[in-house]
Amino acid sequence: MDASTPRPQWIAFVSKRIGYSFLTGSCNFVPVIILTAIREPRTQVNIMTNVTEAFDAEQALGQAIAARIRDLRRDQSLTLDRLAKLSGLSKGTVVALEQGRANPSIGILCRLAAAFSLSVADLLNEHPSTVRLPIERTETRRLWTSAKGSSAQLHSSTSGRTMFELWSWVMMPGDVFSADAHSPDTRELISVSQGALSVVVGNHVEILSEGESARLVTDQPHSYAAASDVPAHFTMAVLERGGYRNPGHSSTAAKIQGHVP
Repeated sequence: MDASTPRPQWIAFVSKRIGYSFLTGSCNFVPVIILTAIREPRTQVNIMTNVTEAFDAEQALGQAIAARIRDLRRDQSLTLDRLAKLSGLSKGTVVALEQGRANPSIGILCRLAAAFSLSVADLLNEHPSTVRLPIERTETRRLWTSAKGSSAQLHSSTSGRTMFELWSWVMMPGDVFSADAHSPDTRELISVSQGALSVVVGNHVEILSEGESARLVTDQPHSYAAASDVPAHFTMAVLERGGYRNPGHSSTAAKIQGHVP
């Protein structure tokens, strides 16, 4: 893969091969975005080469996204102020993203996708497919990993301002994944296949054991954590209806969140 690779394929390569890990403070997410490359099984990796490739891939993704945001905003006749309001981001953040001076987190990509009435996959693809067949194959993307081995994979999602997504998660003991409030009346269905999962939504706490499921309304802060000394495996379906998002509300897929100064 070199600089001559067409942008859409390059973005797809980056999104497939790069893992995302975020460090959280008490309230806000630290602006560290792409940290580690996913290592292929049984492949020897040179640490310095690996770090350099991850950095180069991050820079390429940032520049490609910058051009994509500029093109979409102009195509839809949106001002910077209007895009900032629709996405719930500051105008300064939007300007920095368009100028390629900031690398977007997955949470920010999700907010921008919703503002443009696109899926994240369509936002990353300069020429998204407009063909809608009765059956369409989708590609699984790993959008978050932690140092302890927790992960979140997005298997399939719909396009448009109303998003419907299918996820699978693994939460390792000691890890906690916290998310801001989604859009009003966002619904989630979760089912635990292995281990036990602690789910917190606002002031409500539930422990779900293997084989148990639950319905959630996640238009308020919420979190997930393993509730025992073994990993918790669970699936998640998310329905987030479109429309205006109050500042601070994340989009459907913005469980993977971040902040760009």
